[in-house]
Amino acid sequence: MKLLLALFCFCLIPSSLCSNNVSPCSGIFFQRLGCFSVDPPFDNTQRLPQAPSDINTVFRLYTRQNRDVPHLLLPHSRSSVINSNFNGSRPTKIIIHGFLQTGSTEYVLNMTKALLDKAPMNVIVVAWENGATFPYSQAVANTRLVGAQLAALVDTMVQGRGVDVAKVHIIGHSLGAHIAGYVGAMTPGLGRISALDPAQPGYHNFSTEVRLDQSDAVFVDVIHTDAIPYGTIGGYGIIEPIGDIDFYPNAGRHQPGCQDESTYMGLVEDFFGDGITVTESRISCSHERSTELFLASIIHSSSHERHQCYFRAVHCESFEKFMRGECLNCLPNLCPIMGIEAPSSQARGVHYLNTTSSPGFCGFQYFVTLSVSDSSMSYAYGHLELMVIGNQASTGWSHVYLGDILPGNVMTAMILSPVDIGNPIEVRVRAHYIYGLFSWTSYQVTLSQIKVDSIMEFNTHFFCEEGIILRDGEYISLTTPIYEGSNCIWS
Repeated sequence: MKLLLALFCFCLIPSSLCSNNVSPCSGIFFQRLGCFSVDPPFDNTQRLPQAPSDINTVFRLYTRQNRDVPHLLLPHSRSSVINSNFNGSRPTKIIIHGFLQTGSTEYVLNMTKALLDKAPMNVIVVAWENGATFPYSQAVANTRLVGAQLAALVDTMVQGRGVDVAKVHIIGHSLGAHIAGYVGAMTPGLGRISALDPAQPGYHNFSTEVRLDQSDAVFVDVIHTDAIPYGTIGGYGIIEPIGDIDFYPNAGRHQPGCQDESTYMGLVEDFFGDGITVTESRISCSHERSTELFLASIIHSSSHERHQCYFRAVHCESFEKFMRGECLNCLPNLCPIMGIEAPSSQARGVHYLNTTSSPGFCGFQYFVTLSVSDSSMSYAYGHLELMVIGNQASTGWSHVYLGDILPGNVMTAMILSPVDIGNPIEVRVRAHYIYGLFSWTSYQVTLSQIKVDSIMEFNTHFFCEEGIILRDGEYISLTTPIYEGSNCIWS
């Protein structure tokens, strides 16, 4: 999002001309904020920003000294910063809400509280609700002006309190993520931008000049939760990776626990049956989940529980390969934690993980691989279920496979456990076979081994026993695991 000086320059005089022989403003000029135009590359919307007085952006400062009553900061007033509780030596977190939200939206308030609970810091909430309303195209246009206002405030903090911009971290949801991008483009050396499902409409397939990209801060981390092609009932989040590190929980698409409304008529039925509030909640559920995941990551990071859960993610070429357990190389510092702790890893690129459907959303991810013996005499079709028992807890029974079970098959699945089981000491597996009309004999399958992996929790464990026969409805138990490098080999 490198802004063009000719289209976006800062002037201190009320004129439609910018200094240094820059061309006249072809759009609209706002004093001390600059010139705004719809000329390319800013043709992602054919609207100009509304006036600052119409958007009425408010910057609310919260610290541990004023958790409940914010101090109001003004972009061009050093005194508003100096006379507040703002501490220039502490980290600064800036939260920017998205479309149809406000500075008092629940996640904004909860995130502010969680950040202040975590450590002493300055938390600034950018409330631009008057500019974040319908029509959407106008809200897109307004992001540029709000970005300019926030960039001016950051500069005022630098001038008034000696703020190190490397310690400034902007957290933006949806349109707020792109506002953060504009700020970063105007603030060289900005420390970090955390983009929570950056908006897709108006930004997908447009120039990096007008949307967030990895050049907008020293570190840009992105959480994608609604990354499908945009339509009336979904796809509000941008699809492509745009940061230094991009997290795609649950493939970055439909999030667990969100109702999957697949048709426009279904949306209409929801509206008349349950009302506008419920309908809005359903269609934006996956998009909003990014804010809940980031909030949960702050809370998780502040916990001192011994077996605290983290959103550990894995670099992989695709979600499908990740789910097959093909990308479990978590060498030291290479499997990052999604959310507030993302910079603690040197990892970069696209990363995948799975989450649960319940608040907190974090689960311990275990990969299990079942190998069918080459000497198995029977073809079968049915379900396989598996439980991993550790020295601390159990995963419980989980469905791991449905389909044809043939000699030599290797089947991998992921079990998402709400608790840390510790080191695995036992595996139980059972089959439920499905018989066809012309099935004349009872199925039974012979396994050769079961492998259990965890993301960075322990080494690979193999569970072996020669001739592990699975009969319909019965479970078998394997104990005494052997470790990585001791693959089961039968003479």
